[in-house]
Amino acid sequence: MMYKNLNLAFIYEIIVGFGCIMSVAIWGQYGFATIGLIALRPVLLEKEQIKDEKTYFSLSYRVLSSSIVIVAMLIIAIFIILNFIPHLIPKLPPRDKIIFLLLPFFLMTHGVVGFMYHQKK
Repeated sequence: MMYKNLNLAFIYEIIVGFGCIMSVAIWGQYGFATIGLIALRPVLLEKEQIKDEKTYFSLSYRVLSSSIVIVAMLIIAIFIILNFIPHLIPKLPPRDKIIFLLLPFFLMTHGVVGFMYHQKK
């Protein structure tokens, strides 16, 4: 089963990811609870049978692998900044919030990459 409107599903991921990033920035680790809004997506969006499985799974693989690469590059950049470029540390969020920002950032990145790939198709 897949969502009837994939663009809407990806936009929903972007909104929930960005909202969770903002709530973590405002309320700290307690704001991470807003990630639970992603659980409403199957209730809100209609599903349909997958017509062309090969194309759908190819799109899913490209979106997921691109999102993982982007988040991995972010993690490496944060590690480099924290260890080797100390004058940039004040521009980062507090260290205790960085780990809570990775999952919402991945969700938002997955939505953006998926939306872009689906538009290209």
